[in-house]
Amino acid sequence: MTITEHAEAFSGSSAPTLAALWNAALPSETEIRRGRRRLHAKATGIVLTIAGSYWALVIADLPLWIRVLAAGGLVASLVATGTGIMHDANHGSFSSRRWINRIASCSADFLGASSWLWRFKHNRLHHGNTNVDGFDSDIAQEPFARLAPGQEWKPWHRWQHVYLWFLYGFFAIKNVIFGDVRNLVEGRIGKQPLPGRTKRSTVARILAGKVFHIAWAVVVPLIFNPWWKVALFYVCCSWLVGFALAVVFQLAHCVDIAGFPNINAERRGEDFLQHQLLTTVDIASPMPVLGHAFRWMAGGLDHQIEHHMAPRLPHTVYPMVARRFHALCHDAGVTVRRHTGVWAALRSHTRWLMDMGRRPLAA
Repeated sequence: MTITEHAEAFSGSSAPTLAALWNAALPSETEIRRGRRRLHAKATGIVLTIAGSYWALVIADLPLWIRVLAAGGLVASLVATGTGIMHDANHGSFSSRRWINRIASCSADFLGASSWLWRFKHNRLHHGNTNVDGFDSDIAQEPFARLAPGQEWKPWHRWQHVYLWFLYGFFAIKNVIFGDVRNLVEGRIGKQPLPGRTKRSTVARILAGKVFHIAWAVVVPLIFNPWWKVALFYVCCSWLVGFALAVVFQLAHCVDIAGFPNINAERRGEDFLQHQLLTTVDIASPMPVLGHAFRWMAGGLDHQIEHHMAPRLPHTVYPMVARRFHALCHDAGVTVRRHTGVWAALRSHTRWLMDMGRRPLAA
């Protein structure tokens, strides 16, 4: 069975059928403009929350309990920056103007990552090769984790469903300290070489972003607070931000109801939509209050199928597109995989970690 036949069996649709359903669900230009206005209003709220939380946590002389609340607000707004500003901007969906997208994409550097490396890693490697081992660096976490069937098994993977949750929180700190620098030195991300020769100006911008992150997150706080408090809050806040971002992205792909095609998978052209439907899972938000809070934090990434099929749409239109697409697919008998809620998604990810942690028969 070819990967196209596998995808058809998995979804119950042919490529032309799926393309017709998807085109019928796409938003109009008016709906996209409205979505961008909502996105810009949300971004304004996120920036104001960061500023207020940072002032209360770092600069103002306030009681500890208020500072802890401020740290929580800062963590939530930084996560929302990653999912709701940086992510859209690096996909070119934050604005219809390229220069605005590039400015907003620097929010990745504000968080300590590199927007330049992120665009290659996420837009090209992950979106173009979702769940394909050897290309998709999001599932390449060796030797700490085994996230795909083709990856080498190690004895400690038996317990990855336990310890990996703790390690997720350090992914953000890892990228700030050495992850991006290692990619530059080695000239590759995972097994894939960086696009072309990296210019000195690009390296300078990446390093400048690291300096800026350290300046606002560490140096300025040291001016107003004892070093041990700065260290404690920086590690705790960075861990929480890293944990939230890692988990949000993992729940859409590294789960036991998603597909993991081999490296020869047909995933370009007319096979693109089928590949995304095979490898990506949505998350329903059945609880009104908590569901809206999760959606705000996730930046629309609870609708990962819709995002992967049209990454240049602002994430604020995905709920509307998802309602249309799911209804059309239901009427046409096409399978669209969706977790019934966040808790179901977490259980699915845990089951997948346990499955991949078992010793393969041939190992």
